[in-house]
Amino acid sequence: MNILQHYQTKQSGDDGGHFQATWIRVHLAQILESFWFCLTFVLFLLLGPFSAIAVLIGLGSLGNAENRERMTEPASL
Repeated sequence: MNILQHYQTKQSGDDGGHFQATWIRVHLAQILESFWFCLTFVLFLLLGPFSAIAVLIGLGSLGNAENRERMTEPASL
């Protein structure tokens, strides 16, 4: 009878959560990649109309007087 109980315990799959922990550890890179993709996609959707503000600020910082002095324009033809 003892052998039958041992066999049933193995078949039930109760390993104290070790299987889930090893599965997560093995697939951690894929899980993190999916998480970052979803996060950046949602932020892209939410901030889409407001990204123009960041672009304008970036263009303004490129066009300030200090950067204009360092830039050389090509010779005219």
